[in-house]
Order: sequence, then C-alpha cells, then structure tokens
Amino acid sequence: QANLNKHNIAGLQASLVFVQIRMGATPRAMAMRPSTNGRAWHSSTFLLASTLVCFTRVHAQVYELAEVEMPGTFTLQTHYHFFITSHADDAKAGGGQSPFGGATVNFKDLRVKPKDNEPNAPSASKLAGYSSVQVSLIPLDKLWNIIDADHFCLGNKLHFKGGDKHDEVVTFNVGADVASHKANLNFSGPYALTITNCGDLTGLAITGSVEVKNPWGFLPAIEFNKKAFYAGASVFYVITALVWTALAVQWRNQLFTLQKVLTAIAWIAVIESVAGWAMLEKWNSGGSLPTMLFLTTTLAFTWKFVAIVEMMIISPGKGTFEEVSIKGHVALLSFMMVVFNYKVVMVFRHCHNIQMMQVCLNALPVALMFAILVVWTYSTLNSAIEMLEEQKDQKKMAMYQKLRIVAGIGALGAGLCGALQILDPTVADTKLWGYHFLPSDGAFQILYAVLLSTCMVICLPSQDAQSYDYAVGQVDGETIGAPNSVWDDEDCEEAKKEPANKSGDDLVPVE
Repeated sequence: QANLNKHNIAGLQASLVFVQIRMGATPRAMAMRPSTNGRAWHSSTFLLASTLVCFTRVHAQVYELAEVEMPGTFTLQTHYHFFITSHADDAKAGGGQSPFGGATVNFKDLRVKPKDNEPNAPSASKLAGYSSVQVSLIPLDKLWNIIDADHFCLGNKLHFKGGDKHDEVVTFNVGADVASHKANLNFSGPYALTITNCGDLTGLAITGSVEVKNPWGFLPAIEFNKKAFYAGASVFYVITALVWTALAVQWRNQLFTLQKVLTAIAWIAVIESVAGWAMLEKWNSGGSLPTMLFLTTTLAFTWKFVAIVEMMIISPGKGTFEEVSIKGHVALLSFMMVVFNYKVVMVFRHCHNIQMMQVCLNALPVALMFAILVVWTYSTLNSAIEMLEEQKDQKKMAMYQKLRIVAGIGALGAGLCGALQILDPTVADTKLWGYHFLPSDGAFQILYAVLLSTCMVICLPSQDAQSYDYAVGQVDGETIGAPNSVWDDEDCEEAKKEPANKSGDDLVPVE
C-alpha cells in the first residue's frame, strides 16, 4: 500500500506543498509536518514576520536544493511546479515564428551526501556506490497516469507505467559525485519536480540546483505577459502623475488636502508599476525573484490602497491625517499587513501548489478588514455630506457625493476582482496562460487606475478649489456663515476717545 502525506506549507518556504509517497507502508491520515527548511506555518496564523523571513528562500525557476533532506527509503516527493511553454507552442503563438530558443532544464551540480548532524547518516564509503536517487521533471497532468503509487520503484530506479520510455519526462540519476545534466523540454504545461529514493539508505541530503528556462528566459509561462502589462501601466502612471503634478504646482496656493494626497498616491502607483516591471525583467534574466524589488512592489500596492481610504475619511476643508484616530491608524496598519500577506501568498500560489482552502483562509482577514473599512469610509463620507448640507456648501457637498459614488464602485469592483483572483480559471488550461495576468494582477490595477483617474477629475485643481479650504466658524443658530466682525464694549470706549477727524478738530453740530 502507499502512504500519502500532503505537507501544506503556506506561502514561501522552499520546501513547497509536496506529496510524499512511500511504498510498503501502512496508510496514515494526512498530517502537517515540519518542512526541510524550517517550520511549517498554517496559513491562518501566517504573520508578516514569517513572510519576510521565508520569501527570501524562493528562487522561482531556479530551485535551490541546499541541503534538502532526502526522502526515506522507497519514497517519492514532489517539491515544486514549473510552468513551461515549448518552443513549438511559443512559435505558434507568435504566428509561426519564435525569436527564442527552446525550453530547457539544467540539473546543476547535484550530489547526494550524508546529512549533517545525523547520527544514522551513512559513511562516505557506503554512499560512494549508491545510485538509487533520481531527480525528475514530470508533466503534472500526467503524473499519476504514468506513476503507480504502489509500485514506482523497480530495482533501485524510478519506474513508470508502460515502461520507462516517456519523451515528456526528464530524469537524472544523482550520486555521491557532483554532476550536471541539461535537457530540452518539448511539451508545454506545468511540470512537477520530484525526488525519488528507491534504495535502502536514509540520513541523506541533496545539494545543487534545478534551473528551468522558458524560450524567453526564466519567467514562468503564466507570468510572462505581466512584464508587458506592467510596462504599459508604468507609462500610464508616469504620464498621469506628471500631468497631475504640473496642475498641482500651477495651483499650489489653492491645493487642499485631498489633492495633495492624490499627488502622493499617483507617485506611489508609479513606484509600484516601475518596480513591478523591473522585478519581472530581472526575474526573467536571472532566474531568482529580486527581494528588494518584490518588497517595493508589494508594499506600494498596499500603501496606495490605504492612502486612498485615508483620503476619503479625512474631514472636509483643511482636513489632515492627524484627524484620523489612533484606532483608525491601527485598523489601516492591520489592513496593510493582511493585504501584504495575501499578496505574497497569491504570488507563489501556483508554483507552490497552495490549496484553495489555504488561499481562502488567507483571503478571509482581508475580506473582513475591507468590509470594516468600507463601512467606515461610507459613514465618514455621509457625515461630511450632511455637515456640508447644513452649511449650504453646495460645491463641496457635490464633490463629496461624487467621491461617495466612487467609493461604492471601488468597493464592489474590488470584491469582484478578489473573487476572480481566487478562482482564476486561466491556470488550468495552457491556452489561457497568456491571459493569466488579468485575474492575477491586471483586474486590480485597471480598477485602481480608473478610480484614481476619476478622483483626479472630481478634485481637479482650479481657481474655485480655494473655497474647499474654507473652514466654517461656529454657528449660533441665528447667524448663517461666519460673522464679519465682533465688537465689545472696550472697542466702543476706544472709539469715543479717537479724534473725530484727522486734524483733531472738534466737530460742531449744525442745526
């Protein structure tokens, strides 16, 4: 019988969600066990600190096997998913031609060694002739069609159903000596990286790396079109930010707080889109996800959402961020943290095969916090509109009414974009991979660009904008607006002492 364990490791640890099969063992319930690279974190308690520590271990299409613990005897483990487009399919998508070469895998400097600090590790002499470890790339959709969970080891080698001749499978035997092997990948689809131990030795570790390259570079096939999308987004946001900044400088003496916040949001969006494009470009050329660019992109993504919420909840007139309560700032910071965590998990969802349940558990705090912020924003906007209506400030009231509509459309759109991102129908079919950028990043970015542009039109700097900074004085119930002047008795006494004319002569009443 086969023993099947799914290690559900949320997020970014290099030992991904993997399936382990051990021949000749008694079936056991699925269990959570520590990964080979650290503690396994449950997604519902996945904190920002663990995210920052763990995501630096992810190497995208270059998977580092740094002292990875070998599976037990007669065991197969899957460790990662690579998304590949073959040269033929790339040429077909390009109208019959492809400027790139074919997809390849490079098993680089692989070797098996005794595990450090393992008392039962075999000696170097015993390991010298050991040839029962195989590292393989197997098409994910064919994995269980060509592997028998009960009998996948024949002798000391990995064995496939129907014989060992499978053109779509690449297998490399790893021994005690450092060795490398490069092969072509001629079939498109997701590939599972597997490590098999069909021998009787335990206490082993494997070192080296597995480098998988698509025709265009190291970017996974589902991520390739994101680079062009972020390039286009960068151009749009740079132009928008420059135009808005020019208007802000022109009317700098009339700017009110909302317009200043929009200026900051526009440049945050520029930072996010440019950093996103640079991240994908460097990822494509180097194979590893750039840490700082990834942090910059993800943090800017969270900052711009929080900034637009704060923009709408500050009071009319000379509103400032200091008017937001301490509890409000804590709520916004908490929202940033859960959005950051959710964003990180979604980036590595497919290559680490994070299960739908874990994705939903990561999305739940975001949905709850988002609902709270929507209610808060609407309540604040309604209060501002009621106050402006009492003050008969029609211009400013009309502006806040429009912002309330924008907030409603944004809340509805964000909910739909989130549902589309979670359900994402584009990964299951290789023909839809080219559209993966839309549910993954594009829908949110397009929605935000539309909302930002609309807010800029509503709050466009002009001569009339100065009236938005008018702070209404206290109303006594009889006087409408701010009184022109206030006199007291001392002022009247001073007036009596002043000369009647500039020369100081007394005026003589004329009958």
